[in-house]
Amino acid sequence: MSLTDHTHPAHPHPEHTHPAHPHPDQPRSPDSGPGSTISGSDPDRGRVLAAATGGLVTVRGVRKSFGDLEVLRGIDLTVRPGEVTAILGPSGSGKSTLLRTINHLETIDAGLITLDGEVIGYRREGNLLHELPEREVLRQRTQVGMVFQGFNLFAHMTALQNVAEAPRRALGVPKRIAEARARELLALVGLAEKTGEHPRRLSGGQQQRVAIARALALDPKVLLFDEPTSALDPELVEEVLAVIRRLARQGTTLMIVTHEISFARSVADTVVFMDRGAIVEQGPPSAVIDHPAHDRTRSFLQRVRTGEEEPSPRQDAPAPAHREDTTSPSHPASIPTSVPRPAEEQS
Repeated sequence: MSLTDHTHPAHPHPEHTHPAHPHPDQPRSPDSGPGSTISGSDPDRGRVLAAATGGLVTVRGVRKSFGDLEVLRGIDLTVRPGEVTAILGPSGSGKSTLLRTINHLETIDAGLITLDGEVIGYRREGNLLHELPEREVLRQRTQVGMVFQGFNLFAHMTALQNVAEAPRRALGVPKRIAEARARELLALVGLAEKTGEHPRRLSGGQQQRVAIARALALDPKVLLFDEPTSALDPELVEEVLAVIRRLARQGTTLMIVTHEISFARSVADTVVFMDRGAIVEQGPPSAVIDHPAHDRTRSFLQRVRTGEEEPSPRQDAPAPAHREDTTSPSHPASIPTSVPRPAEEQS
């Protein structure tokens, strides 16, 4: 179906004239282009990023409401190529909605999101943004992979077929080439021996790793993770986190909503703490996690560490009546998964 044409004012910040430029507070290294290495933003971590293969994500003045509830309140964020950004915060803070706006699973009411300078989901005319037709949205979505809380694998397909399906349907890649690439990706996530297994014969951790391989199959510029370990038994969490660490070392641009504080500290270049639809603070893990500047951040981290306020990935509130999802398997250019709708701001 065609998306209804939607217009809203672009955020009138002068940076939007050149949306591909990094935020002035986060200058790009002149050597951070393809084929180079760039140091992580936290010198205490001692990790050097691999060649920057990912895309530049800019979020400027983004607002989003579900009815009277404003869940994103003027979000500004820059994620440079090859960087890892971990997003922390309590349930209802807008973390999941922010991820969903980046690949246009949710529309925005104001502001601008770009990937390598291309406006996501909209065509810009002056100070107005007109929503793109469905075909263009789906084309953009192939550049933004997303891994959800649930695995959403096709039960009737093997692991190999689940991974190979997206390139075949979205990009027209021949079956032989798509399956060869799928084997490489399954090996990357440690499932080389499971290519012929159906989801019902895989553990939760293995299913999530298949989902990660599937998200990588379209060679996206950025990969989004929405609480990727929340549906797993505790003993299966580490195998998924290990795969994400491997992707981070390879220079993939990652944005990860997580409640795993120690994982965020070890893998992220930037940690973002959100509360009530706004970014409270952001910076390297050594600052935000170890020496937070804001009382709200300190309170949240303390409660998570003591188990008093474990962020819940699920809520019981009904889903708001907003746009219809267009990423089901019936759409040929979509990643073949049934996308879960968020509860009224899910985490």
